[in-house]
Amino acid sequence: MKRSLYWVTKDLRINDNTALNIASKSDLLICVFVVDKKWFEPNHYQSKSLGGNRWHFLQSCLSDFNERLLTFGQQLYIVYGDTFSTLGNLCEKYRITDVITTHLPGTYENNIITQFSDSFPQVTVNKVEQFTLFTNTLLPFELQQLPVSYSKFRKIMTDVAIPKLAPTVQNLPSQFKSMPSPTIFRPQWLPPILYKKVKQGFNFDGGENDGLKHLNQYFSSNLPTTYKEVRNNLDGWDNSSKLSPWLGYGCISPRQVMNAIVGFEDKQGKNSSTECLFLEILWREYFQWLHFKVGKKMYQFKGLSEHLPLTTFYPERFNKWCTGNTPYPLVNACMNELRKTGYLSNRGRQIVASCLVNELSVDWRYGAAWFEEQLIDYDAAVNWGNWQYIAGVGADPRGGRHFNIQKQTALYDPNGNYQSKWLDKTDQASQPLDSVDASDWPVPMIKHND
Repeated sequence: MKRSLYWVTKDLRINDNTALNIASKSDLLICVFVVDKKWFEPNHYQSKSLGGNRWHFLQSCLSDFNERLLTFGQQLYIVYGDTFSTLGNLCEKYRITDVITTHLPGTYENNIITQFSDSFPQVTVNKVEQFTLFTNTLLPFELQQLPVSYSKFRKIMTDVAIPKLAPTVQNLPSQFKSMPSPTIFRPQWLPPILYKKVKQGFNFDGGENDGLKHLNQYFSSNLPTTYKEVRNNLDGWDNSSKLSPWLGYGCISPRQVMNAIVGFEDKQGKNSSTECLFLEILWREYFQWLHFKVGKKMYQFKGLSEHLPLTTFYPERFNKWCTGNTPYPLVNACMNELRKTGYLSNRGRQIVASCLVNELSVDWRYGAAWFEEQLIDYDAAVNWGNWQYIAGVGADPRGGRHFNIQKQTALYDPNGNYQSKWLDKTDQASQPLDSVDASDWPVPMIKHND
């Protein structure tokens, strides 16, 4: 008898879910999502892996996925605690023969799988490739021969056929007879229940239902035909596809997005904007495979470079950057939007990242970790890959990016509308960057709790 545990991670959908298809062939099945205590604890870079905005979005994703499982006579068993011990205890209790999970590039998930396989050699672990657009076998090269730049990767991959969607499951196996009771208590380490939606920002509702709804609405409009012209705008719901939050938690898949792009082009025609959307998905794809290839180097100070960047850690500067109190009003406005909403435009992310690395000379990893805590569309490979790109220690032969903040302000906020929207009247931009000498540290971190 095949007794399976489906470890749900960033695959919170029923459609185009190969892992769920494999799980459907089992005799008995338990679907598990572990909310790990480590996510809410500060790391080496003074940020948490999961902040309040991300946690709010994730909860709606979990709720939606559970509702969909219930229609198949299944449910999502959510456990609060340590991931490894949770999986191990459940495997022992239910005499699990097979563990099924989505193969992710993150070192956290892969370390757990390695540890689990060593401790439970009798259990078959099936790592399903579906977080990426292509599988490893579809790549026209060995992983270790991954091109050293995105431009080379793009040239190779643009002619590779897009994989077909996985069939939607029609039924799921029964649950185990003695299923655990749902957790009714809230651990003290979880963020507070109170969540405030901001009036002037964008509010995203998580889950496959809302993800597919937004995907269909976007490609049922004419917006894809003008994407290239508006994608660098700092503000506006229509200035980008806004699909990244649902992609990040697997509420929709990259294959579904690619199929939507191709379907739109078949009906409306191809232009530079639809091609740009296509290439953005390829950028995401490149970062995923780069992460699979380099592993822990994605998080190291010198990244993929042979030389260390000329930055360090200035506690006060980092604190002011996080809280939007730098001498640069546009940067402050961007950081306020990020902190209050969990979202920031792609152009805004580039500007504030460049500021931290180049103007403030702060170790790029602190910025990447702050983004990880704040962004509802956080994707490990994309986030840390882009930060390496800005810092000049990533997959970019040109070596880093330095954005002129004054020029960016003139180009993208010439009338100050965006700054007026996100800057408080008590903005501290006129104050000097450093109030103490660099040797007078540590400076305590004081972050807003918006």
